[in-house]
Amino acid sequence: MTERENYLKVLNGEQPDWVPNFPDAADLIMSAITIGHIATEKKTDQLGVRWTINDAGPMVDNTVPPVMSNISDWKKYVNLTDPATYDWDALKKIDLADHSPDKAMVLLVALSGGSFFVPLMNMMGFEEGLCTMIEEPELVNDMFAHFINWFEKLIPLYIKYYNPDVIAAGDDICTARGPFISMDVYNRLLRPYYARLISLVKDHGIKFEFHLCGKCEVFIEDLVGLGIDSWQPAQGMNDLKGLKEKYGNRLILNGTWSTGGPAGVPGASEEIVRKEVRDCMDMLAPDGGMVFWHGNAVGNSQDQLQKMIWLDDEARKYGKTFYK
Repeated sequence: MTERENYLKVLNGEQPDWVPNFPDAADLIMSAITIGHIATEKKTDQLGVRWTINDAGPMVDNTVPPVMSNISDWKKYVNLTDPATYDWDALKKIDLADHSPDKAMVLLVALSGGSFFVPLMNMMGFEEGLCTMIEEPELVNDMFAHFINWFEKLIPLYIKYYNPDVIAAGDDICTARGPFISMDVYNRLLRPYYARLISLVKDHGIKFEFHLCGKCEVFIEDLVGLGIDSWQPAQGMNDLKGLKEKYGNRLILNGTWSTGGPAGVPGASEEIVRKEVRDCMDMLAPDGGMVFWHGNAVGNSQDQLQKMIWLDDEARKYGKTFYK
């Protein structure tokens, strides 16, 4: 059995032969369309947002002014290219150059690092962006409607040319302590567009993975109701045990390792880091429904890179024998 086949058993609600370790089981494809700006000299994305890279990974460059200060000007700054005009054969050659057929293809579809909330924050900054969601909801809706119309043109072409196993999309609408927004704002300004995005993917028979960092369990029930199959990075500040008990294999928990625990402390020992992997699997892997992944939150410092080596190694060793 290949890593892909084992991973797909989890996605289909079955108990796999071993606990998948995401970097081994799947290729997370970050398309040149949606994330390619990070590798360019200008590091400017589709919305004119400038990016930089540091030890924590790609970040919006806060040394330059926000792209937009007034939401009423959004049409001046949002000039998304019609996906039908892309050279899809050339893009596929670039994006899938290193993809292994023995691994599942998880295609990340993003706009300025998110779907709706994150692009708005990246264009305006968090203070102005959050205030705008309260003060100018109609204009925010107009811009989000434009985004979803673009996604509805883009995603079917991705499916046609790439044939992914999973499409991942989402927004970081939470901090490590809780949501940036109220449930009322979520329901009025984000939920309708998440519903369309998820339905678009599911109607094509493709699994949908929702990316949502932070303490966000308040939104998970609704997202499961909208049809998500998997949630990443499923961080430990949430009640993962309770969610596992509630949803079983209906919701795949992709991630589960938390930088907030003892293993996330700088300089944590190898045994502490490895024990965290075993504890995660003992709690969440029985009967399936779990994919272990240290996620992208680990960053690029030497300490964090060493932890990734330990995490991956322990996930392979313990995960391979877990169901035996």
